Amino acid sequence: MKSTVLLSAIAAAALGFSPLAAAQGPGRAGWGAERQDAQRELREARRDVREARRDLREARDDRRDARQDARRLAAREARFHRGGYLPHEYRQRHHVVHDWHARRLYAPPRGHQWVQVNGDYALVAVASGLIAQLLLGR
Repeated sequence: MKSTVLLSAIAAAALGFSPLAAAQGPGRAGWGAERQDAQRELREARRDVREARRDLREARDDRRDARQDARRLAAREARFHRGGYLPHEYRQRHHVVHDWHARRLYAPPRGHQWVQVNGDYALVAVASGLIAQLLLGR
């Protein structure tokens, strides 16, 4: 009788633990597959970040190009001519050319100064802003 109880206990235990053996975690191969999936997801995330950075750079470049186009348009609209007056925004210090010799310009006469407007140079009377000469595209 003891042996029958013992055998039935062993049989019940064997039948009870068999689902646990089947539910055991993935073997060595299973962990490798999970690791590959994680690495693939990481690569995809990095690619997404690179694409987002590229999109930001392109948007920044587009904004810069638009600003440059606006400046060119404003410069084209501001038509200067000899005998006209240079607008006040171009008569500030940062537009005045001090190294006129290095830029192959002749010395300005007394009371005049060279002013750089975009890629052009204007010889302007200091007191009045009257344009004495224009050198375009230099």
